[in-house]
Amino acid sequence: MWRFSFAQQFTNYTTKDGLPSNHVYTIVQDAKGFMWFLTDKGMARYNGNQLKTFTTKNGLPNNDVWEAFPTTDGKVWYMSKSTKLGYIENDTVISFPNSNKDEIINPIYSSQVGDSIYPTGPRNTFTLKDDKWYGEKNKYVKNLKEDWIKIRHKHVGYISLNQSDQTLYLYNKELEKLNSIPTKNIYGVTGVRGQLNDSLFFWTNDKAYSILNFNTQIFKQFKLNKNIENVLMVQPRINIADNELQISGNGFVAKLDKDLKIFNPFYFPKELRAHFGFIDRSNTVWLATFNNGVYKFPYAKRDVQYKLQNEKIQSFNTIDDSLVVGVYKKGIYKYNPKEKSFKQFIKSNDYVFGVSQVKELNTNFYLLKNSLFKEFNGKREGVDLSKLYDKKITSNEVGRKFIYFNEKLYGNFSFGINRLNPNPFVIEKEYTQKGCNDIIRFNNQLLVATTNGLKEIKGDLLVPVVFNNRAFKKSILSLNVIDDTRLLINTDGFGSYITNMQTLEPLKETEFLIVEEAFKEGANLWLATNSGVLKFKKSNKTYKLSKTYTISDGLPTNHINTLYVDDKNLIVGTNNGIAIVPKTTKSISQFLDVFIEKAKYNNERITESNSTFKYRENNNVSFTVSNIDFSNNHSNFSYDYKLEPLQKEWTNSKINSFNFNDLQPGKYTFNVKSNNLKKTLDFTVKPLLYQRLSFKILSFLLIVFLIVYLSKFFIKRAQFKKNKKIFEDKRLSELQLKALRSQMNPHFVFNSLAAIQYYINDNDFEASETYLVKFSKLIRQFFELSKENEIALRTEVNLLKSYLEIEKLRFKEKLNFIINVDSMLDIDKVKIPTMLLQPIVENAVNHGVFNKEDEGLITLNFIFIDDHAFKVEIIDDGVGFVNTKKRQSMKIKSSSVLKDRLRFLNHSEKWVITYSKEEVSPEKEDKGNKSIFIIKHRN
Repeated sequence: MWRFSFAQQFTNYTTKDGLPSNHVYTIVQDAKGFMWFLTDKGMARYNGNQLKTFTTKNGLPNNDVWEAFPTTDGKVWYMSKSTKLGYIENDTVISFPNSNKDEIINPIYSSQVGDSIYPTGPRNTFTLKDDKWYGEKNKYVKNLKEDWIKIRHKHVGYISLNQSDQTLYLYNKELEKLNSIPTKNIYGVTGVRGQLNDSLFFWTNDKAYSILNFNTQIFKQFKLNKNIENVLMVQPRINIADNELQISGNGFVAKLDKDLKIFNPFYFPKELRAHFGFIDRSNTVWLATFNNGVYKFPYAKRDVQYKLQNEKIQSFNTIDDSLVVGVYKKGIYKYNPKEKSFKQFIKSNDYVFGVSQVKELNTNFYLLKNSLFKEFNGKREGVDLSKLYDKKITSNEVGRKFIYFNEKLYGNFSFGINRLNPNPFVIEKEYTQKGCNDIIRFNNQLLVATTNGLKEIKGDLLVPVVFNNRAFKKSILSLNVIDDTRLLINTDGFGSYITNMQTLEPLKETEFLIVEEAFKEGANLWLATNSGVLKFKKSNKTYKLSKTYTISDGLPTNHINTLYVDDKNLIVGTNNGIAIVPKTTKSISQFLDVFIEKAKYNNERITESNSTFKYRENNNVSFTVSNIDFSNNHSNFSYDYKLEPLQKEWTNSKINSFNFNDLQPGKYTFNVKSNNLKKTLDFTVKPLLYQRLSFKILSFLLIVFLIVYLSKFFIKRAQFKKNKKIFEDKRLSELQLKALRSQMNPHFVFNSLAAIQYYINDNDFEASETYLVKFSKLIRQFFELSKENEIALRTEVNLLKSYLEIEKLRFKEKLNFIINVDSMLDIDKVKIPTMLLQPIVENAVNHGVFNKEDEGLITLNFIFIDDHAFKVEIIDDGVGFVNTKKRQSMKIKSSSVLKDRLRFLNHSEKWVITYSKEEVSPEKEDKGNKSIFIIKHRN
């Protein structure tokens, strides 16, 4: 049985903590693990950290809610005297009206079958249909005094209790009797009744409880005085919690075993004046009161004993292996391990430093702030502090702990170390050092723990201890010997260290902890810290953390001042008293769930049914997470979260609100976890039309298509224009060449005919006949070649030779000519444009030599350059360009024709021809002229 007094670490929740009222009817736990407190001023939901209230302001039809029924779908159905009833789900109050608007539902005998709730009053049973409550009157036969109750069962439709013969009758839905069961005293002064599930129905009164199984039609009745202590039960009731039956009234709460019997009852401390109890799924007991709210008693504290409540425990010491406790302004107590009790044996309204047993002197020293006691052979006497200092003094600055070393006694105090002669008991020397917290003897060394590191007394000196050529200067609170070679150093905020006086190694898992003291128990090390008690187990030559004891394990606080360990128990001293915790205790986690309380996209709520949102610029997504944790240990609580795929790694945070800005379109999953529990929420930011992947792909393909199409179009168009231009230019070149050739042909013919006419007029018939024969031969040659665009160089040379011979006949002895052909030129293979040179030769004859008074000479030179190019020089010793222009008013036509012809020849891309001219003898009157062609035929 659980028996506790009022002071045994109950946690109280009242209106100061957020309850709507201290008048609490009942307590339930919903499917998610939230605790619900039902009061006369509304309902309150508790997650272990925050109370959230629901009143008429939130939609309740009535604030006076005395009962609730949680269902597996997460709803909490509230029962109140009202024309409307309903449930709370996801912080929303839903209510349904009575189909008879004027009728108030009074659900004092309500039933639950699965997730369906049936509010039941003295006369009506209500069923929810089409979002309205429909009442069905209970059958009542006045003469027989039968109490009829409608049942929800596959075979049993009604039950009735005949109060005259105390017989219980079972009927089917057609009112055919199925069975009759004799009963006795089902009803009492106070009590309730109701259907618990699809197979069980219960009755309670102040003396007994009864349960009927519809499946087996077995009726069982249990008297309370045979199962529990003699307590007066008021309004006892049975309810189902976590698939187990519980019974509670104003005296106790207990679970029912498989035989429906009460086992392991928890009795309410009378001081609490609780009237209802509830055992949650982690076996924590919650008590409801009518005047002081709710009390909580964790399961972990059921085997923990609390002593010297609300007293500040200052020291644990051992005398002859017995625990001695120093209590602030109370004195010194001894511990009785059999009775687990503490007995005061030195009473003092003083600050207690502790007790030192010096076995070498067979003396115990009791050290308080203003006094000092010696105990020798069972006799205790006070020490006159004034004699120690040779002056009147009452404050103990002799020592807070004594160590015997080298036949001297050493004691630490606020400002140093005293060395004392044990006999007589006098101070011989004072070592000045501020903040001396502990003193210990270890391997013939006297070590001192100070706020500035570890020191050692060597003769008359107090010197720092050096590790690895460095002094350890962290603030040390206490020292403990581990074995013959190792020492444990406990610091203020830097954890513990293990040293062999040569090297110094930190004790893992203690980083940044305040370690007040340690206790060596066999192969285990126990540490008293500001985060509870840490147990380390020896593994080979190292120590590994094996268990942590905190508030969740029954400790009154996590800040432990001192500790002691015996065979069975861990005993801790705190500022709130002593707790005796069995070492074998098994804690049940009171962390039930982590959940996403709120999620919003631009102030629009994210839920499973509403998880798709249109993209907006500068959007904001926020999450608020919470947990259900009744451990009272929230100081180091943290969450791990990540938003996938934006974040790949988990982020740890002690805050419970997370914000993300400017999320791009895509699918996201928010993850949060704590204590191996994880929750996720999926949502989608829907892209705008231009942000969709299909739109982007289509746009990209369209752009690529347009680029390719336009590129092909413009390339084709450019190529067409280019080909057209080339064709037109080529055609034009050919036409121009033909036109030029046709232009030159009449010119030559006119000159030749003029010469023949000259000979005829001169009656020189022989010369005219010779001239005519040569002319006709040349004309025939010209007509044959005029069809060709290019001819062999040999043909061109022969044509020019024939022409010059005709001109020589016309000029008689006044004209001479020389044709020189380079032997390296293959005149049969080398090509030249037809009639290219003839106009220039003609100019040399008609405009150079013709205007000369004496004989003239025409020289033609054909010079080899390379296999594809050659040079042509046309030289005359005529009057030159200047004199020719002076004598003729019109320009020489052939020069303009030549320029046009060369331009078209070069544009045809078959030829590269350059033309230049110069005067041969600028200093003479007949300057002469030299025309130069560089002719290259492209391959």
